[in-house]
Amino acid sequence: MSPSNTAPAHPVSLPARLPTLDGLRAIAILLVVPHNLNLMVTSSGVAYLFVAALDRGWIGVQLFFVLSGFLITGILLDARDSPDYYRSFFVRRVLRIFPLYYATLLVVFVLLPALGLLPASFKRDSMVELSYWAYFSNWYGPLHQGQGPESASHFWSLAVEEQFYLLWPFVIHRRSAAWVLRLCLAIAVTGLWLRVVMLGMGTPTQAIYQFLVTRMDALALGGAAAAAFRIPSVASWALNRRYFMVGLSLLSLVAGAAISRGYSFSDPMTLSLGYTFLAIAFALLVAAGAAADHSGPAGWLGALRWSFLRRVAKYSYAMYVLSVPLHFLVGKPVLSALGLASSNSIIVDLTYIIVGTALSFLAAAASFHLFEVHFLDLKERFAPSTPESAASRGK
Repeated sequence: MSPSNTAPAHPVSLPARLPTLDGLRAIAILLVVPHNLNLMVTSSGVAYLFVAALDRGWIGVQLFFVLSGFLITGILLDARDSPDYYRSFFVRRVLRIFPLYYATLLVVFVLLPALGLLPASFKRDSMVELSYWAYFSNWYGPLHQGQGPESASHFWSLAVEEQFYLLWPFVIHRRSAAWVLRLCLAIAVTGLWLRVVMLGMGTPTQAIYQFLVTRMDALALGGAAAAAFRIPSVASWALNRRYFMVGLSLLSLVAGAAISRGYSFSDPMTLSLGYTFLAIAFALLVAAGAAADHSGPAGWLGALRWSFLRRVAKYSYAMYVLSVPLHFLVGKPVLSALGLASSNSIIVDLTYIIVGTALSFLAAAASFHLFEVHFLDLKERFAPSTPESAASRGK
């Protein structure tokens, strides 16, 4: 039997940094930000294709969910025997997520109103704002459309992830990777079933798009990929078949597009099977990227390790948080002052998207190096310890 077909004796140990996955994270944010900055509503001809492509930028959120499921599940499985499992995970998540998130809410909901600097179009609603402070905007917002400020409307996805971070550590603590894999697959099937049921009940599109229970299959399939790498026989198979997984990923992506009018946002097939096909495609792609990072030379997957993409990935969280507030509080007022707010021109829209994305990147870089880094530096103090290291500290 050749070495490549022999299952390793122990679970695969993936590198601490996965540069190929950084590239995927960059692609996700470069899909989402232009989607959120798009100004055009109606179009025809070439402009229709342009707007249709921007409209599909929402799929970057699905890629973010799969990446989160993969990375967070891997972190939890690797730390499952740590005596400070919960403390380490929750403190490190808080240090990564909360500072910029709550600083943004303070500026948007407290500082700017106190200074009288909010645009006239800015909507205030106490319950909507509470839903942002308490991370339940993905449940409240879809059922109260048109209420509250648009400048924080994208925070629903951060609420989904925060709810995942809150629940998932308790679900999989001290569980085996094989058990987690089976659970993740069951959750993925359940998520699809719930979407089909909710569509049949006439549930609003935004609710299906934003509820945790209807988006949990993306998180779960990312988690399934992470669990698979911690099962020796499955990991051995995956490490030797990364291009096969890429092929399956593309097949799933194309099949989903074929049945959902190219992942049209409001198409019932997108809201049901489309989400599943996307999650499967991205989970396979993430698994292929992780396999490439484990093996060293990545072949053409190495294009995802391009330094520019990795730099964008480094600032992707801040780009996501800041791009929409900048769009509504700065970009659109500037366009109005220039008389371009109602323009339906590809040139104006494309120029605005390029400038807005670049400014979001610069604002995110400034946020990272001037603000976030002070909290991120504290994360190492709360790295999960092994039982042996904890015992030695107690001596």
